[in-house]
Amino acid sequence: MTSRTRIATNTIGIAGVCAIAASAWAAEPREFWPADGLTKVLRSATAGSAPPVLEAAGARGEIVSAQAVLRASRNLPGATAALSELHRKGASGTIGPAAVKLQWVRYIDINRNTEGIPADELVAKAPSSLPDPYWEDPTIPVKADHAQPVWIEFHIPRDAAPGDYEGRLSVTGEGFAAELPVRLHVWDFEMPQERHLSVVNWWNFPGLGFADKVKSYSPEYWQLLSRFCAFLVEHRQTDINTSVGLIEETGNAQQGFVHDTARLERYAETAFAAGIRQIQLHSVGRATAGLTEPHSRIEPVESHLRRLAALEQVIRRRGWTRRFAVSISDEPFIYHEETYAAMVDRVHKTAPSVRCIEAVEAEYLGQLDIYVPKLSHLNLWYPRFDQVRREGAELWFYTCCHPTGRYPNRFLDQPLIKTRVLHWINYLYDMDGYLHWGLNHFAGDDPYTQEGISQKLPLGDRAIAYPGRTGLLGSLRFSAQRDGLQDFEYLWVLEDRLRSVKEKVGREAFWLDPRQRPVELCRRVVRSFHDHTRDAKTLLETRRAIAEEIEALQTEPLLVVQTSPPEGTVIPAGPRVVNVRGLVAPGAKVTVNGRAVKTLRPSGYFLLAHFMGDKQPTITVRVEHNGRARTVRRSFHLTD
Repeated sequence: MTSRTRIATNTIGIAGVCAIAASAWAAEPREFWPADGLTKVLRSATAGSAPPVLEAAGARGEIVSAQAVLRASRNLPGATAALSELHRKGASGTIGPAAVKLQWVRYIDINRNTEGIPADELVAKAPSSLPDPYWEDPTIPVKADHAQPVWIEFHIPRDAAPGDYEGRLSVTGEGFAAELPVRLHVWDFEMPQERHLSVVNWWNFPGLGFADKVKSYSPEYWQLLSRFCAFLVEHRQTDINTSVGLIEETGNAQQGFVHDTARLERYAETAFAAGIRQIQLHSVGRATAGLTEPHSRIEPVESHLRRLAALEQVIRRRGWTRRFAVSISDEPFIYHEETYAAMVDRVHKTAPSVRCIEAVEAEYLGQLDIYVPKLSHLNLWYPRFDQVRREGAELWFYTCCHPTGRYPNRFLDQPLIKTRVLHWINYLYDMDGYLHWGLNHFAGDDPYTQEGISQKLPLGDRAIAYPGRTGLLGSLRFSAQRDGLQDFEYLWVLEDRLRSVKEKVGREAFWLDPRQRPVELCRRVVRSFHDHTRDAKTLLETRRAIAEEIEALQTEPLLVVQTSPPEGTVIPAGPRVVNVRGLVAPGAKVTVNGRAVKTLRPSGYFLLAHFMGDKQPTITVRVEHNGRARTVRRSFHLTD
């Protein structure tokens, strides 16, 4: 398509296209409609009350997910999706098609469901076909009367001007054509390049689809490692794993041992250059019996400890402090408390620059640097793990084939919101990271099957990324994980902006807790380790509210409000007093529920004791300054 054609076809505009489309859809069933990035579209899906415009929003530097669904009335031997150039409404600026990735969604047939998941927490009851992988080819056949989604990822340029961008998404194929108007809103802030949450999905590298094609440690091997790492970094994963056995050992106890660290150094160089932050090594210890056996102990693997000592020298020589962590023995139980703690001390003595990380099944395991309890155990034993963090350890959590029930996890037959809210939990509890064991641990030879990604385990537990021809391919679940990590960063940015306001104001902002407002918003989506919204609209609206509050902090008039107790608190009668504090520009006019605030100080700090009536659960604060106004509201739950 020529640029002249692109300009000409945009002259109708979104409103005109919507009017034409609405008229056409009133006369015949819709064959192409938008869906949000939290819906697993089943083959039986129809347009229903879907809106006529595909809308998405994101920050500069963010990857924003959306999807559109095709349901043709006849077979299409080949359907191809394309997106036009997006033009900024009312101003100059474009986002080209090269910044947008379109991928057809692929389905996996299931004949069982994950055990332990309540029926109302499942996407569909088996037998069914569930969406997850992406097709690698841009053109695929589409069966008549089968819903077929195309997944859309807007890679918003960091230099994009804020505002609304409009264009068209089309699908064509042998006499068939369908089109949707698209509107992308770009927020006036950036997605941080730095990752503020550590994340790892343990992989099998090179893994199925590549191990038989690439010779170990050949130039092609290192190129593949670089591509794989770049793919993970794009999905905001910070860590990868490998074996301490990459360090080659020769010799014997009598003559001494020699260690060749070249392979591990090359591995690390390649990963770090691609943006990976830390490498996790497995493992320098082992259990002497089953983990749940009372007589089981943790003992060292002496050859691996010698390799660890060699790594310590590499770290010091190359300045790689805090770039390596090591596991001792996966998932130690309560019976291992003493022997595991002793192993931690030995590792620290052997390699002081290497941190100890472990997915744990117990609370007292010595001076571990990074405790990673299972989400359900974190819920049950949280006071102890919170103490561990206060004592200086990092606190992550992990999921695997557990937990089930109503806990969030990333199983194939769960809604995508279950995967996405995991990282809202990370923010709510101020944790440092997330771990899952299964990036691409396929069973058998076909990864695009139920058993390939699930054998003997809950659906999808083995893998969340798939092998393509030249590298890894994503999935709905892996995109949802990335989107949840970006949600975490929205909350982090709001906290960071409030911290900057506090520092700027100084002494009279002593009361401002930069985390309180992000946590209030976070609680609209997650309320505990297992209690979270199931409504995609609630999550997306909360995300929009966070973005709007970030933007408000950089525009006039300034209005920062903090209540004690926080918004959302249940307040019984007797009396109900909410202390309201805030910051505005000096000289501004402030009202609370229409009543003028008379305690405004020269710095812009104001305070008010608000007595809440029995039927007045909302506090409305309004500021007026230099001809501009802004209003914020804080709502509470009132009981007798």
